[in-house]
Amino acid sequence: MNNYLLNPPKVISDILKASAEVIKEQGMCSFKMATIASRAGCSKKTLYNYFSCKEDIVVSLYIQHINDVSKNVNKIINSDSLSNQEKIIYSMAYDPMKCWAADKDDLCINFLGVNPHIYNLASPEFVGNLQVLFIEVKEQAQSVWKRAISEGELLSSKEDILNCILLLNEVERGAVAMGQNRFLRQFGYDCDLRPTFDALCWILQGLKWQKACPSLSYENMIKTISPMVSKKNQIDMRHYALTMESLKENIEL
Repeated sequence: MNNYLLNPPKVISDILKASAEVIKEQGMCSFKMATIASRAGCSKKTLYNYFSCKEDIVVSLYIQHINDVSKNVNKIINSDSLSNQEKIIYSMAYDPMKCWAADKDDLCINFLGVNPHIYNLASPEFVGNLQVLFIEVKEQAQSVWKRAISEGELLSSKEDILNCILLLNEVERGAVAMGQNRFLRQFGYDCDLRPTFDALCWILQGLKWQKACPSLSYENMIKTISPMVSKKNQIDMRHYALTMESLKENIEL
């Protein structure tokens, strides 16, 4: 098993690019393989040689998404200008921000990434590719924590650190799910990522650190991640489908 979709052959890249376009036009459930083949400029036989079913297409697009997340998280982790605490928080905020700042042309494929019914039918090589990728993602995340420990910056026990990592991931995954949920956003949750940032920081600061990190801030997070997420000068985290203020209902207590 290997992450062969990281740098795929041109024919596969063309097929997946066409797939994303067709899915946005025809829908996630109704897209047609024949349309993808036509749009990609290949025969249906060639398409089915690489992707035997729709599930293979969906899993491959999800793999592309995770590869993109991993690439940009690497930029954060390898930055010389960020502390270990900043690297942990900002890297976990990348995928949520990508969802919250998504516009109508974004595929938002990561919501299907955990559906078991997709993997029951997807070809083993694509499932294997995803398993390899998640091993890489795990090692990527571990590297920052190991650095903080080896440098004497993080003083907590292994048990406390592992519990913290689990909590951080639960908040991060929840933020991803909320980002493009127009119904949650419509009825009381149409805000920005500041509450998510505050929650991540609160969990992280529950550990024993040698000293606080004064540069860890919401503003610095936005400054670091925004260029990776959007080409716009100012990132917009309002849900694109909720254009009327009257649709946004506050939570009443």
